[in-house]
Amino acid sequence: MRALKGDRYGLADLGAALNGNPGIAGLVEHHALLYADLADPVRLLRGQAQPTELSGYWPYASGSAAEPDAYARYSALMGASQAMIAEDVLDACDLSGARHLMDVGGGEGAFLEAVAARHAHLGLTLFDLPAVAERASARLSRAGLGSRVACRGGDFHTGLPPGADAITLVRIVHDHDDQPAQALLAAAHAALIPGGRLIVAEPMAGTPGAEPVGDAYFGLYLMAMGSGRPRRAEELRTMLQAAGFSTIRAARVRRPLLARVLIAQKSGAVS
Repeated sequence: MRALKGDRYGLADLGAALNGNPGIAGLVEHHALLYADLADPVRLLRGQAQPTELSGYWPYASGSAAEPDAYARYSALMGASQAMIAEDVLDACDLSGARHLMDVGGGEGAFLEAVAARHAHLGLTLFDLPAVAERASARLSRAGLGSRVACRGGDFHTGLPPGADAITLVRIVHDHDDQPAQALLAAAHAALIPGGRLIVAEPMAGTPGAEPVGDAYFGLYLMAMGSGRPRRAEELRTMLQAAGFSTIRAARVRRPLLARVLIAQKSGAVS
């Protein structure tokens, strides 16, 4: 707060940012789980704290089944915090030449809702766990996008639906350990048509000026979650090459602290 004239007070810069982005409140509230996991940081760092509070909040991190309320809880949180990141990603990527975009790990469809608003020509598919895809279908129908977005439920470990010429992974790869993350990139490569593009957007380690977030914060958060780790852009490039992508470039983003973007292209001409 800051004092104004008389007995009046107003929001300072941080308060205004909090009030202007509804997703931040949900993120702050759920951090009570992280603080509980950090009550004994040595135990957490030694890997002796499982199961943690955060691993229960994100059940897919351990590969366990969950009650419907669990999917609703984390999907709503991700959706509320997705709008700002979606705008930055879409500003960084030219999708004018794409015909069909599939968002993998798309949650309840907040990212694809932003895509649909900008690109009326694009065919859209959302892919996520069956329980999440079902929630996305209902939400997108209420938003008037039921005929626009096909919601597919499944597990990327058994493959992704083929045929898209653009695939997005927004805040997904860093949630997974090395082996499943590499398998996810390979599945995306296999699903894309020749010449298709994979767009990877997430906070990355080693981002100049954002090391406390990309390295320290996400390192501890994902450790408590029980899956994944922050990776440098160079490491992601190596993983994308191992998955079969021929051309990989970084796109300029407005707020790299929130997410950086790598665009990888599959060899071959788009038919």
